[in-house]
Amino acid sequence: MDGQDLRELISAMEELNEMRAITLALELVQAETSPVAIFGALLEGFRRVEERCDEGKYYIGDLLMASHILRSVMDTALVYPETEEKGGMGRVLCCTVRGDIHDLGKRVVREVLKYNGFEVIDLGVDVSPERVAQAVGELEPQILVLSGTLKKSVLAIRETVRTLERDGLRAGLYILVGGNAVKDVSPRLLGADGKSETALDSLRLCHEFMALRAGGAR
Repeated sequence: MDGQDLRELISAMEELNEMRAITLALELVQAETSPVAIFGALLEGFRRVEERCDEGKYYIGDLLMASHILRSVMDTALVYPETEEKGGMGRVLCCTVRGDIHDLGKRVVREVLKYNGFEVIDLGVDVSPERVAQAVGELEPQILVLSGTLKKSVLAIRETVRTLERDGLRAGLYILVGGNAVKDVSPRLLGADGKSETALDSLRLCHEFMALRAGGAR
């Protein structure tokens, strides 16, 4: 029965039916379905909303609604795993780089990482390299996520990394980049350690970075 309910949860997300999504998620929790499976269904539904946007069937307001539903279901039906202290997986600093105010993708990544035990500090959008460097120096994150959607954001990302290098803050820091701006750009050319195309990519890479750090790779 769980499989059918998970498929219905995916459909509820895809159709932007908030109350249906919350009800299904609560029923799945009551049936002791894995929170990871529930969360995966929510993300699959969100991915389908993104596909509809790409096809011109949905618009930016629908994407924002999907983001709201994702957060609403998580707040109502899901809790952080009790076996993990909140933030116990590592500290992540994230932002959208200077000159870019696109926020949706970053917010989804933020929530995915938070739910999976990372402490996430979001600096917001249109963040200057100097502000990023200041925050890295003060907060000492293990991972920095830089997001950009506009073509010019590629230059802003590279400038941010160079500022960190100049200020002696690059060592010991893993940098992950994402967003349409870097879709066809190698992360190495930007001075980054990895690139993600989806929220699940971001989660996987952050886990890999922390494993490398534990092994003394940085």
